[in-house]
Amino acid sequence: MIKTAVMLAGGKGTRLRPLTYTTPKPLLPVGNLPIMDHILTLLHLHGFKKVVIAVNYLAEKIINHLVAKWVDTDLEIVAPLIHPADTADAVRKLSNYIDEDFIVTMGDVITNINLRSFADHHEKNGTLASIALIEVPSLRDFGAVLVDQNGYIYHFLEKPDLQEMYVTSIAFAMLSTRRVNLFANLANSGFYAFKHEILEILEENPHLMDFGKHVFPWLLENGYRISGWYASDVYWVDVGRPATFLRANFDLLDGYAEPLKPYGKAVDGNFFGENVELRHGATIIPPVALGDNVEIDGGAVIGPYAVVGSDTFIGKKTKIRNSVIIGKTTILENVLVENSILAKNILVENDTVIKENSVIGDGVVIRRGSVLGPGATVYISQR
Repeated sequence: MIKTAVMLAGGKGTRLRPLTYTTPKPLLPVGNLPIMDHILTLLHLHGFKKVVIAVNYLAEKIINHLVAKWVDTDLEIVAPLIHPADTADAVRKLSNYIDEDFIVTMGDVITNINLRSFADHHEKNGTLASIALIEVPSLRDFGAVLVDQNGYIYHFLEKPDLQEMYVTSIAFAMLSTRRVNLFANLANSGFYAFKHEILEILEENPHLMDFGKHVFPWLLENGYRISGWYASDVYWVDVGRPATFLRANFDLLDGYAEPLKPYGKAVDGNFFGENVELRHGATIIPPVALGDNVEIDGGAVIGPYAVVGSDTFIGKKTKIRNSVIIGKTTILENVLVENSILAKNILVENDTVIKENSVIGDGVVIRRGSVLGPGATVYISQR
């Protein structure tokens, strides 16, 4: 039974700036828990004992978090600082820490994929590599994977349009004796399983840097079979943009990613951390998640779909809905925050409006009476 997992957690998260200027993407919270904690929880639930984590960007923060949060668990976690060029190069540079067949997970995805079933499929199938596949409504934002009737992958397409996908599928169907699936929108989930032998291949071929772009096409060209495992009826979202970051938070509140859930005690559709103070006249409209040491003053209305991180104060008559407040933030009186993301250590002064896909970076001060949005991005404090 495979017990080792490699987590890739070194990306810069450029599409989530300014949030990722000071916080590495795997530590951004979904439901008031870091993304990587959700993946580590999933690995633990599915019987993986050792997790080797590739860290690079803001690595010290990730390592400090792992030491503080996971050191006393029965997971063996190794997180050496490396400087990989891409996903496959990260695994290449971690090879000394991997001594058996293994799976690869992303550190920036929220999913409830059954990783034990995936690993068991890989072992039973006997291929060098396996890819967990998800079905998506559109392939415009994903790498398409074409499979035959036996579940073996025969071609990859990078973010094809509909016509390219169809023509390529027809061409393979005509030129191959293998029956092919022409119509399923199967995408690469970013979760892989490998025999230990892959490490020798990576070492012997240093030009193979990325799994999707280089390794898997090379394997097919050199006669290796790659198995596609269809992850049916699963939740999966790449937390790579502000819109998907918000979506992941709200979906977790709705229970779509069970067994993953927000931090805190569940009460009437909400989740509450420790020392939450709701003063007289404060209103909570489910679903809401509140972290530790959150104070909400009278007349404030929180929710629906509000995630408020720890050590946050929300003043009188302030409304927070469809938004994420990451934490350590003070929001004063008569403020409206909707459909937006606020990072940490922010001060929002009275009579301010922040709305419609606005993103506010760490340490920003929003002056009294400001109106931000739609689509405002604030990196530094207003003067």
